[in-house]
Amino acid sequence: MTKSIFFLGLVFLFISCGSSVESFYDRHKNDANVTAVRVPKFMYSLLGSASPEVKDVMKNVSDIRYMNLPSSSSLKNQQINTEIDKITKSGYSDIFRKNNNENRSLLTVKEQGNTIKQIILHNSNGSNNSLLYLKGNFDAGKIRKMAEDDTFTEFNSILDNKY
Repeated sequence: MTKSIFFLGLVFLFISCGSSVESFYDRHKNDANVTAVRVPKFMYSLLGSASPEVKDVMKNVSDIRYMNLPSSSSLKNQQINTEIDKITKSGYSDIFRKNNNENRSLLTVKEQGNTIKQIILHNSNGSNNSLLYLKGNFDAGKIRKMAEDDTFTEFNSILDNKY
């Protein structure tokens, strides 16, 4: 009996300490100078007007979150990068990762069979971080094509301009 209570306590501890986009969003949405947007569904069609590829992706989205996090110091920037790395270690696969000095670009996905369920795009330039999170059912081939064509950067720019 005591062992099972101890085991359940450990499981609860691991689950509650787990990192997710939602916990990251909640942890940072009230930080100074942060723009945090959980895009409402009525805005999906407006975002879909960016390009035919984005419009196609928007048909399958169930959640969009966007954050622009200015970084006041290299320590804060490193903390954000570490938190993103912790999130992406839990079942995500990198499609694209580029690290140069203080600049970083990451596109990572969580797959289930041949369907991508979650997409994270994180960009950091030392003084600013942006995070784009999409949840839904996405065709893996289309997402890889969008990554190759740099469509996600365009999508990120649209959100920057709107918010």
